[in-house]
Amino acid sequence: MFHTRVCDLFGIKYPILQSPMNYPVTPALVAGVSNAGGLGICANNMEVDTESLDPEVQSERMRSRIREVRQLTDKPIGINILVQAPFADAWVEVTIEEKVPVVYTSLGSPSTALTERLHEAGIKVIGIGSTVRHATKAMESGVDAFAVAGVEAGGHSPGYGETTLFTILPQVVDAVDIPVLAGCGVGDARGFIAALALGAEGVCMGTRFLATHESRWHPKTKQALLDAGDSATVAWRDPRGHGGSRWPLERTFRNKFTEKYQEMDRNGATKEELEAFINEYRDPAKRGLDRKAGGYFEADLEWGEVNMGAVSGLIKELKHAGDVVTDMIAEAEGVINRLHTVPLPARL
Repeated sequence: MFHTRVCDLFGIKYPILQSPMNYPVTPALVAGVSNAGGLGICANNMEVDTESLDPEVQSERMRSRIREVRQLTDKPIGINILVQAPFADAWVEVTIEEKVPVVYTSLGSPSTALTERLHEAGIKVIGIGSTVRHATKAMESGVDAFAVAGVEAGGHSPGYGETTLFTILPQVVDAVDIPVLAGCGVGDARGFIAALALGAEGVCMGTRFLATHESRWHPKTKQALLDAGDSATVAWRDPRGHGGSRWPLERTFRNKFTEKYQEMDRNGATKEELEAFINEYRDPAKRGLDRKAGGYFEADLEWGEVNMGAVSGLIKELKHAGDVVTDMIAEAEGVINRLHTVPLPARL
């Protein structure tokens, strides 16, 4: 019932992708999604405690993670490549050598040269952004599909966008002729059906997969997500940026850290002062990732930096990653059936 061009492109059963969420992702999470018929995507710092900008270190880490995932699944998988990262070229080489069938690009729009290089190796390419301009630019570069994210997205907004998903999604669908994915804001079958109704040919979920047994988050951090209400997250301008002059939006769990940061920002703190405040924190376990490590792995829910999307308020159950996929498809069929049989308006 839910077979789309996305399924044919990536060789998957269901048009459900797992966003590459960096540190929380594990080989078991990626494989669980792929084994269930979706597309699991390897993150750039999967199971890493200490960041490195050394291309050789990054390459060997990712090669090892890819091979771990392949011990757990023989289904298609993807890999996230940060276009502007200093190790991007090295990762492309690893991707080609390891014959990963799908690349999810972020931190910049892929160039035509990069897309052609991946296509020559038989690799499909996904672009991501938050505006119609991002989508058309990505299509012109030759990507096979485009994931559009709204301001609801957890973590950094791709492209500094401030428009909601269900406002920008149909505009992007109208502007391009490649398959479009709803790249945030979907956490249950109702959102899945709504995205398809607006023209998406699949969804790319992050936050929903954080609340899984396979996620690397601390159990208390997962529980905070499950307990989250509609106002549990907050978007704030991150002075660390991505190397540009504009500050991207960052959406995280609302806590003492975000309250203090926003207070400083309102009172006119400089970029340097805000950065110093963010960076002064030290992870209690000395993992090397500081605020994110404190929030993700040590459950410091007061002063840690915990990326999660606004859809958190919908998620009330910890599941296995594969069950997220299969349950969503089964429940989506139920939503469709109710739409056909129950007079509207009806509570779905």
